[in-house]
Amino acid sequence: MNHERLAELLRCPACGREMRYRPRVYSYCCEGRVLHTYRVRDQIADLVHGEPEGRQKRVDRAFERIAGRMYEKNVTAATGFDRFVSWMMWGTTKFIPLLFELMESVASDCEPGYFLDIPVGTGVFTAGEYSLQPNLEFIAADYSRSMLESAFEKVSAEDYGNVMLVRTDVRSLPFVDGTFTGVLTMNGFGSFPDPSRALDELVRVLRPNGKLAGSLYVRGERLLTDILLGHVGAWFGMFSRPIYTEEQFIAELAARGVNNVVTKKINSIMFFSGRKSVSSLKPAPWIEPDAVPEVGAEEPGEAP
Repeated sequence: MNHERLAELLRCPACGREMRYRPRVYSYCCEGRVLHTYRVRDQIADLVHGEPEGRQKRVDRAFERIAGRMYEKNVTAATGFDRFVSWMMWGTTKFIPLLFELMESVASDCEPGYFLDIPVGTGVFTAGEYSLQPNLEFIAADYSRSMLESAFEKVSAEDYGNVMLVRTDVRSLPFVDGTFTGVLTMNGFGSFPDPSRALDELVRVLRPNGKLAGSLYVRGERLLTDILLGHVGAWFGMFSRPIYTEEQFIAELAARGVNNVVTKKINSIMFFSGRKSVSSLKPAPWIEPDAVPEVGAEEPGEAP
């Protein structure tokens, strides 16, 4: 993992200042008047500012319980029981092969550069594609450290040279505007604590004419799925509201300058892709330098 190269893409998630990697202490540090330090542990750059609170804490706790092999068995419907559970939730398992193919179809349609895979989860659907795209540098990101540790096992086993693992909060991505030529968010919106704010950030870090693609659960397609996920799943912290319909999600993309959207639905799972308008790049919502708190001042907390 090339930490110096990653540092060139970063802005401090707390104050918006430039970041530098300090190899002697295995940390990324910002250039602000208040020093914010982010550690590197087991080759995973931890760029989360503060501890999880509110909705994020519930989501993190829910996914920490199922990280690793249990998660992979569930999402790939590896056993007869998992296929039954998947059928109960979605009414089909036919979308699963498309999840394995999604990274290839998106990455092959992007210009050379940096590519963001968020949430990467355990990398079960995407890690195998990294080495097949030598023109791309992948940032595999997630909030759950357990998920990232599972992804790291896959990446380190194959000795990929074009992958960097980052723990980050999707509501405050630590990347400069227009960093990525492509962004993939596979089954991510359901788990993001604030889907609208997450979408703002994903579009912000996407390069003009870059490709945004992924898959998500959309409501209004199957009653049982809406009950199990939209209500029961949300209560247990596995899914976040608002849960979009297909029309609502396409409208959200258009409002942020993502056009030429193509969709494909398999029951309640929708695959989508679109390109960011060349004229839609907006300034990053960083704190202005004169608004950075003085040393000893109380730092702003995370959004609930």
